Amino acid sequence: VLVVAVASQCSVSSGINAEYGYHLSHPEGARNPAAAQKAGKQGKTSNGADIAQNKKLEDLFDSLDVDESGFIDEEEIIKLTEKLGEKMSIEEVRELIGQVDKDGDGRVNKDEFKRLMSAK
Repeated sequence: VLVVAVASQCSVSSGINAEYGYHLSHPEGARNPAAAQKAGKQGKTSNGADIAQNKKLEDLFDSLDVDESGFIDEEEIIKLTEKLGEKMSIEEVRELIGQVDKDGDGRVNKDEFKRLMSAK
């Protein structure tokens, strides 16, 4: 879910970077100016986000949404943290979800995830 929040809670951002190829601490343009320029040529979405960045976030979400439900839930977060060598309690996971879950359904949907990741 909260790849950023999970990383900060678990101190595993380097594991997430290696596992998913998404550098949480460096936006694409900051670490690769050529890629940023290329993304700029590809256009912007209606809210100003790079189309390439939007696609990357959607792909990351899909890789975390193991059951392909369209949501990242408690179980998927717990499995992610275990895979990265950390373990979060169910209470910690619920707190993380609550920080992002704007519609209050106890899960993180793709839009909530993209807002979270774009804000970082």
